[in-house]
Amino acid sequence: SNRVVNLAKHLEPNGEFTAEHQSEAAPEVDDTELVEGAKRKEPWALDTLIHRYQSKAYAIADRMTAGDEEKARDLTQEVFIKVLRSIKKFKGNSSFYTWFYRIVVNTCLDARRKEQRWRKIFKFGSGSPSPDTFSEDRDLESHRDFDPSSDPMKTLSGKELKQDIRAALAQLSDHQRMVFTLKVFEGFTIKEIAGMMNTAKGTVKSHLFRATRHMRKALGHWAISS
Repeated sequence: SNRVVNLAKHLEPNGEFTAEHQSEAAPEVDDTELVEGAKRKEPWALDTLIHRYQSKAYAIADRMTAGDEEKARDLTQEVFIKVLRSIKKFKGNSSFYTWFYRIVVNTCLDARRKEQRWRKIFKFGSGSPSPDTFSEDRDLESHRDFDPSSDPMKTLSGKELKQDIRAALAQLSDHQRMVFTLKVFEGFTIKEIAGMMNTAKGTVKSHLFRATRHMRKALGHWAISS
């Protein structure tokens, strides 16, 4: 439908809706009511559902694409195309947000797999490894040197911190990056993440441990000595 095809026009670079579109949102209603309305293709329910969850999808897509706004917007639109096309299949056996995040996770990971397959077929550039092709076999302990006597908070801006976080995330494997994003940035539990990623809790914990260790090392120069 045109509603699905034109989703992208409502997405700002930061993942927010335009003010005009926000003003059309219906009052706060329960997800269950929204889902039932969306199944009946009621415009208010579709708009409100998109408004409520699109920024959450964009935030994950943004981190999984290392801050590539165009790719993040495309993935966010793809997520909602899948959601709206399959909404009638949602039976309510789990919460809507769990079902929704499972689609977000699968969409982002599938996109990463496709991208990496194409990179293997068409090896452009000098052949030096990209941060996005990080292997779990690479030394997670490696990080750049810094002067411990200096206070980086005085010389680096918040923008630079954000860039450093994105660069550090880009060095993680796809599954490590997804687990770290869902746990640290989105606040999900290990059990919830395991359900979203259709994997064992022990596997989630392993990915989280590796990711956390790497992020602490990669961002260690931001620590302020007491």
